[in-house]
Amino acid sequence: MATAALASQELGAIGTSSIQSIQIEKQPFTCSAQVEFGSALQAKIICNTLAVDPELRPQQVTRELSVDGSNFIMKFSATDVKSLRAAVGTFCDLLGLAARTMEAFPPQVTAVA
Repeated sequence: MATAALASQELGAIGTSSIQSIQIEKQPFTCSAQVEFGSALQAKIICNTLAVDPELRPQQVTRELSVDGSNFIMKFSATDVKSLRAAVGTFCDLLGLAARTMEAFPPQVTAVA
């Protein structure tokens, strides 16, 4: 549960409107989280931005990123809890950076004629 508290702290620090859920299960070690953004466009931008970087240890950690409306969903699986904690912690740092960048430079929505 220490990982859940860490993930909740990191996700809470990025300034999103709410954290929908964090679940951590054992055997295999997994962590799922859902973060609500202000719009579906913002969630999609975050997902596309973070999907570019591959996992550093794909043989130990896998991740799935998706969007459901304005919710950004992430799922991690790892062979051991240490790898899971490291992957989730690093990813939350990147998520926070991406969210703060999007706040500083909001997406421009243009109408198509």
